[in-house]
Amino acid sequence: MIFNQSYYSAMDRGYYIPLQPGEQPPSEIPPDVVPELGLSPENIGISAPPFGDQLQALKAKVFQGASKVELGFMGRGKGSMQGGNTTPEMFGKDERIDIRELAKVNKVQLTTHATPNAGSLAGFGQDRFDEQVRESTLHEIERAVDFAADTTNGGAVVVHAQEYPRPIRDYFYDEKSGYKFKAFPEEEERAVRYLVDQRSGQMQPVRKNMPLFEPVYKDHPKDPENFWVDVDGKPISKTTTDTYQLFKRVPKWNAERTDFEVVKRTWEDFERMSKQWTRDHPENPKTPEEMWIKIQLENQILQGKGSSLFYGRFYEDAQENYEKLKKALEFYKKIEKNTPVDEQWKLMESIPGVGGRGYGARFVPQKNKLPSELIEEQMKQEEMEMRYIHEASASADARAKEAQENIENYQPVKKYAEKKTADTLARAAMYAMDRERKPSKEGWRGWDVRGGEKFERPLFIAVENFFPEVHGGHPDEIKKIVIDSREELAKKLQSERGMSKDSAWKEAEERIKATWDTSHANMWRKYFEAKPGESMEQTDTRFKKWYLQKAEEWKRENIIGHVHVSDNFGWEDEHVVPGQGNAPIKEFINLMKDKVEKGEVDIIVEPAHQDVKAMLGGWKLFGSSIYGLQAGRRDSWLDVERSYFGRNAPPYFLYGESAPDPESWMLWSGQRLE
Repeated sequence: MIFNQSYYSAMDRGYYIPLQPGEQPPSEIPPDVVPELGLSPENIGISAPPFGDQLQALKAKVFQGASKVELGFMGRGKGSMQGGNTTPEMFGKDERIDIRELAKVNKVQLTTHATPNAGSLAGFGQDRFDEQVRESTLHEIERAVDFAADTTNGGAVVVHAQEYPRPIRDYFYDEKSGYKFKAFPEEEERAVRYLVDQRSGQMQPVRKNMPLFEPVYKDHPKDPENFWVDVDGKPISKTTTDTYQLFKRVPKWNAERTDFEVVKRTWEDFERMSKQWTRDHPENPKTPEEMWIKIQLENQILQGKGSSLFYGRFYEDAQENYEKLKKALEFYKKIEKNTPVDEQWKLMESIPGVGGRGYGARFVPQKNKLPSELIEEQMKQEEMEMRYIHEASASADARAKEAQENIENYQPVKKYAEKKTADTLARAAMYAMDRERKPSKEGWRGWDVRGGEKFERPLFIAVENFFPEVHGGHPDEIKKIVIDSREELAKKLQSERGMSKDSAWKEAEERIKATWDTSHANMWRKYFEAKPGESMEQTDTRFKKWYLQKAEEWKRENIIGHVHVSDNFGWEDEHVVPGQGNAPIKEFINLMKDKVEKGEVDIIVEPAHQDVKAMLGGWKLFGSSIYGLQAGRRDSWLDVERSYFGRNAPPYFLYGESAPDPESWMLWSGQRLE
């Protein structure tokens, strides 16, 4: 009877025998390796080293017993195998077919990771946003989609969200919940916020500890809180953006100091102004940094208009003098023409000679000249005067106009970038849809009606949380990126593909999801602020609670579709073997277990130098049991990891279901089979 049962080898994946109710683990097994989650190795995959040949890497992972493998790349542009800068296009048709068939024969499910060096989805590069950079990022994702469409049966194409720098404390310091993050002790006072010129993509930093000074203007006596007064006593709204109106404000004169009064504006002032503006203009809210740039540019406008007025105050007089001189020149030329040459000295004596300009001209010998010559010289002077006014006054007006345009075009970086990111991901998802359905000339992949196989699941873009220091590192940021991108994709599917609203949204939910990286999320621990008097253990407990709450939000709101598992100690992304750091990986996986078992979420262990030990660490952490044949008992994972894997000796142990039941596997003599 027992020989008719299914046989499993050590390379099979569907093996897990949980402890029965009331059954106690062997005493020699430490408590930390007692199976708790009960996930089979078929649910736990591993990523291939992205620096080398992905076909050979897949073969190695098959030999190691992986049931899921994520293939990835490190390079962008033209690749180099020698330099480790691999790209999808380095693997041609034959290699792609080999990868696909190797995975199919060995029942390995593949996913794909686009290069982490693709760049910002919003197009940020150095000190500005650039549409060429954004398009290049999209192309790198599309290259990975191409590869995935040719090699996988659907699933995730992982992309990093590394959008732009932003302060941590300003956005993730939650007084109400008590979850407070801060990049450095003085970040509240010294943080830098950014604005973007939507025309050029140029970033404008606004430092919170840098005050601004502006003139103090006279308030209108009837409503000093909301209005200034102009030179005619009329009210000017304090929320106006009309340059002409702003220029009519009356500054306060300090007679004792003989100067105009100025006021120092701090960040608290800008926050107050922001609240007031938003209250008065709910349809057009403004942030404190927008109020900062508004005041700075208004000062430039006033300076420009003041300069224009200063230089232009004599412009009309100069024009009038010039016209008079023109008429005088015509008059005297006629007289000189009709005056004999030997009589022209009389004309010279009738007009005082000119020795030069300025006070010193009195001491310079005079030059006797004809009236027309003197007039022409004076006209040149007036021309130069007007030319100077043209240059100084007109350029000042131009600077004022430019500053006014800048006020209208600067916007917070978050508002600017979120639209760009959503558009990039929506376009990438549409490309994945189209590429999935593209027939193959060889008839060996995709939805080809000439014999190809259909994808088992949709090919989707999986946005991964990146490092805390950039937008896209926080779980809340990724959640919003996914939702915004889905909305953008749904709009495109309705307008460009004629899909209904419901169908478009359903498609969008399937095509754009998120990847939770357990190590990246754990890096927030270094910025997590302890409460006064709190022990380190208590702080760790609160951080773990925050970590799992954010994961629960992703699950509840249908954001998550993929998981990268690696460990660290809360500092950097070191990819420690799962369970060897302090990330709450087991609790996280327990939260996602139902989605994992339903196939709605993939678990991919990301190793560093440990290679297969990282995958074994995942098997161990998530509750896969091992049964040793030599002793007739469950051996410890430590014994297994250091005995067979990576060596040539045959295994002396069996996994999970391959492990015999001691009560059933008995010989007639009463002895156990082993």
